[in-house]
Amino acid sequence: YVSGFMGATMEHTSTEIPLLRGDAGFAQEVTEGPGGDTLPLCYQCGTCTGCCPVGAVDDAFSPALIIQWIRLGLRERVLGSPKIWLCLQCHRCSFSCPQGVRFADINGTLRHMAVREGFVDAATAEKLAAVEKDLAALRCAVLERAMGKDLNTTPSTDELVREALRDLHG
Repeated sequence: YVSGFMGATMEHTSTEIPLLRGDAGFAQEVTEGPGGDTLPLCYQCGTCTGCCPVGAVDDAFSPALIIQWIRLGLRERVLGSPKIWLCLQCHRCSFSCPQGVRFADINGTLRHMAVREGFVDAATAEKLAAVEKDLAALRCAVLERAMGKDLNTTPSTDELVREALRDLHG
């Protein structure tokens, strides 16, 4: 607890402040998975978050923050977070990290742990993997369509997506 002085009379009071109680073994478990050996190298510079395409469109997604939560032992917060499923696994963070932290691999470990520990059921994880695969194919189809168009008459992104979806799914 934290002691302090309160009130105009400077009366001494004690206030208990509940602190987060982390799982001391969580970070160690993560380091045992692929890329986990690089976890201790992170010094929270934020390069991973700055180059992340997900972080560019979702301010709440931060590989650096997820690493911090791992280190604090916040197992439930990390494994129960939908954020670990937003990572594109593009490895930009890993290639850009000055310390060589392999966040994308670490995030893969987190996903496996989330399924193993019941934060996400296996069927949902499989469905999310299928959606990721479909989105990757859609992205490629949209970009290929955009590259094949006259830059002055390029259709809107919505139109490109509709055309690509028709091509992919008939």
